[in-house]
Amino acid sequence: MNDLSTEERQKELKSLKSRFVLNQGAFMGVSLAGAYYLTHLLGMMDSFVQSILTWAIYIGFIHVSMVKYRDHFQDGLLSYGQGVWMGTRMGILAGIIVGAYLFLFMKVINPAYIDELIVQMQEAYLQLGLKEEEVAQMEGMFRLTANPVLMIISGVLGAGFSAFIFSLIIAIFQRRKGDPFSDAMKNIE
Repeated sequence: MNDLSTEERQKELKSLKSRFVLNQGAFMGVSLAGAYYLTHLLGMMDSFVQSILTWAIYIGFIHVSMVKYRDHFQDGLLSYGQGVWMGTRMGILAGIIVGAYLFLFMKVINPAYIDELIVQMQEAYLQLGLKEEEVAQMEGMFRLTANPVLMIISGVLGAGFSAFIFSLIIAIFQRRKGDPFSDAMKNIE
């Protein structure tokens, strides 16, 4: 009977850990979407300020979540792999939410965004010295890469990769290893 209750507690703890990571990822995604919307309203879309703001959100959420996860669910212990895996899962979920926001942004909030993006790409290639005929021929490829679905997929992958990179760094500082001797002695007592 006691083993069953221990098993049930472990299942409940595992469920709470998963729910915590999913909640933190969802909050991070909503925060990132809010940051994108705010920078759009302020006219700073695709700027250095937006990049700094999104990096701060990634770093802040991953750091705070690792500390809470370690202290509340892991008895103060967190391996490097657990930290990296947790941050990456949060980033993938955040990427799904940001991808949904970007789809909404491109279809409802600012449908002309893709056309503006294509014009910016064309101007950049003209400044590099390409001829207008060559740039005009590339417009079909520009439209293909500016497809909202493709941008959503790349957003999910990009957010997951960014979270993975930040998690690699943050987990170095947040990992805590237990003492194997004291762990073994707990079983004896």
